Amino acid sequence: MPLEYVYNKIKNTLRKIDMRIERAKYGYIDKLPKEIEYFDGGMYDAIYEASCKWPHNTALEYFDNQITYKELIKKINKVASSLKAIGAEKGERITICMPNTPEAIYMFYAINEIGAVANMIHPLSSEMEIEDYVNQAKSRIILCVDVAYPKVEAIIKNTDLEQVVVVSPTRSMDIVVRAVYKLTKGRKNHIKKSQHIITWDKFLSKANRYIGNPHARVNSKDDAVIMYSGGTTGKPKGIVLSNLNFNAQALGAKYLVPELFKPEYSFMAFLPNFHAFGLGCCIHMPLYFGARTFLIPQFNPKKFKQYIKKYKVNILVGVPTVFEYLTKIKFKKDDLRNVKFVVSGGDMISLTSKEIINEFLKNHGSKAVIENGYGLTEASGGFIFSPRSIAEEPDVIGYPIPDNEVMIMNIKTKKPAALGEDGEILVRGLSVMKKYLGKPKETEEAFIRIGTKKYLRTGDIGYADERGVIHFRSRLKRMIVSNGYNIYPANIEDVTLRCKLVEACAVVGKEDKLRGEKVVVFVVAKEGASERNIRKELNTIYRKYLARYEAPREIKFLDSLPKTKMSKVDFKALEAL
Repeated sequence: MPLEYVYNKIKNTLRKIDMRIERAKYGYIDKLPKEIEYFDGGMYDAIYEASCKWPHNTALEYFDNQITYKELIKKINKVASSLKAIGAEKGERITICMPNTPEAIYMFYAINEIGAVANMIHPLSSEMEIEDYVNQAKSRIILCVDVAYPKVEAIIKNTDLEQVVVVSPTRSMDIVVRAVYKLTKGRKNHIKKSQHIITWDKFLSKANRYIGNPHARVNSKDDAVIMYSGGTTGKPKGIVLSNLNFNAQALGAKYLVPELFKPEYSFMAFLPNFHAFGLGCCIHMPLYFGARTFLIPQFNPKKFKQYIKKYKVNILVGVPTVFEYLTKIKFKKDDLRNVKFVVSGGDMISLTSKEIINEFLKNHGSKAVIENGYGLTEASGGFIFSPRSIAEEPDVIGYPIPDNEVMIMNIKTKKPAALGEDGEILVRGLSVMKKYLGKPKETEEAFIRIGTKKYLRTGDIGYADERGVIHFRSRLKRMIVSNGYNIYPANIEDVTLRCKLVEACAVVGKEDKLRGEKVVVFVVAKEGASERNIRKELNTIYRKYLARYEAPREIKFLDSLPKTKMSKVDFKALEAL
């Protein structure tokens, strides 16, 4: 018997014993089994099992196009065969650069079915970012939305890409909508079709060439997804997550908030698939339990009311600014009667906003109240949730899901903080990432060892009360959250300094009623440089190197940056300007 097998067996046994002790501390689950049996397979395998239980339930709905679980599996299998036909192999990393469309979902689970790894990229990423992410993953194959195709085409020569599959977001809509799109936005995207650049339909036709079963046996701990985030250091890195990370998160959430996951419920998925919160909570969790997911490729506030009413949405999962916007829409008395649960994440919501939203829901027929979720990409998006019983308490984010342990660490002593004492939120357990892609040093720095246990550092401040409930205080790291997107000032500062007319700069986030926070850059001009020329050049640089949501909303000029007594940039002073 190999020593590695014995070592892993002992390690897993000790982990189960340790986690059982940790779970005993919390009283939020009345009948929690002593040992939860997690799904031993891939993410595809989990939803295949769901399709066997609920074959005729609607799995996905996309603008009046309904796809049942039985149909979903058939479509995924066809995409998996197409992938094998173009030479995709188990273990390789295949890139998806798509909004929430059925094709993105088919591709994601097909990649998982063949045992490959899905490399998830924001389609609004800049040309340079897409190149970087594709190269980090060493992808040979990419599925991209047509509006992102020009950027992908421009970087092919600098990457290992061999096959580019292009698809329109209207591919699964009705023929009228598709025709309108082609006459407006579609004609702007001139796709140079070739052996290496093909349309979605051409890609699907290749399935007929593959003979055999595309399904590969995978281990629950195998790499499944790569997502990009700056973590606690600010520079975007590839975060490697396993099948178990997402499958355990789904089952754990079911134990923590069992009322949320029922086959008859429908979820609105406007949080994107390239964010762990969106992929885990709005797509994989509903599909894991036989529920319906209504896909929205691009969130449109003006159509929010129409979506909720027409599609009888039961579960809303989003960021605080979305729910704050909800209260500004004119609804009739019972228009929200189908909304049973509202889960907020991506940023902390103030108590005042929570009270206003809860009152609005009540006045328009919903019995839901805002329930907070908390997490980060390095922990699969969400590992703390607040059940209804504690949801209305101030600054509460909730309990960790089963088999995830949260510790509050005293920042000065690096030891466990006392109950009620503020400290850094640490986590360990089944939600935690495997590693940063190709960055062993950064991976090691993301963790801290306390006693015999190794924890992931979140960079956020909070405290735990006597019930084991976790409360959020503030961010330790200097990160901006705008419309639920994580924006890293260090990255924007690096890009700003590409302008040869800029002497120095600093980036901060400022409160914004529409976005939550907006990006503001403070610039010190070089001698003789005009503000007009700097603005013009910076706008050109931002379009090339930053995603649209990252670009500063304001450019302010200073003679010099304020400094602290330690001669560091005084960001608090800048925030006050």
